[in-house]
Amino acid sequence: MGIPSDRAPASEPRADARFDPRFDPRFDPRVTPIPRRSMLALLGVSALGAASLAAVLEGCATPPPITVSLDVDVAALPVGAPTEVAFTMTVGQAVVDGSTWLVKQADGDLIAFDPRCTHATCAYRWSDEADRFQCGCHDGRFALDGTVLAGPPPRPLDRFPIRQTATGIEIDVPASFAAPKASLG
Repeated sequence: MGIPSDRAPASEPRADARFDPRFDPRFDPRVTPIPRRSMLALLGVSALGAASLAAVLEGCATPPPITVSLDVDVAALPVGAPTEVAFTMTVGQAVVDGSTWLVKQADGDLIAFDPRCTHATCAYRWSDEADRFQCGCHDGRFALDGTVLAGPPPRPLDRFPIRQTATGIEIDVPASFAAPKASLG
């Protein structure tokens, strides 16, 4: 009826083959012990993989932000008018000069904007005549709250986390901060 076969049924191992429990269909890894060499090889490969993954993830980690104290009198800041405040911070061995745009809202809360345009990290300025932030590199324009009004910027202005303390104002600047590129306008 069928085609004759010289192969034994799958449930029985071939008599002429060396018996290897891993290839036996009755092999159950839950109850069959793993040979010592296989276990050591598995542990070695797992340890190597874990060490490699840890090294890759360490390289991807974002360093913590740097807290910068600003020398500014909050009471003297005008409501609704941006004020650029310069600061100096140390990143590793380098001293970086930077700034932030502070905006005091009607309720007294402060917003600290990153001084770099979100399009090409150029410096932008506040225009009293136009009542908006303007970036001269590619004509990006932002409202007082940082939202994009026109131009190529892909998102609103970035903000620095800000705190008012007993001694003044502190902002958290990313450790990767670099001074903005010079603007054309």
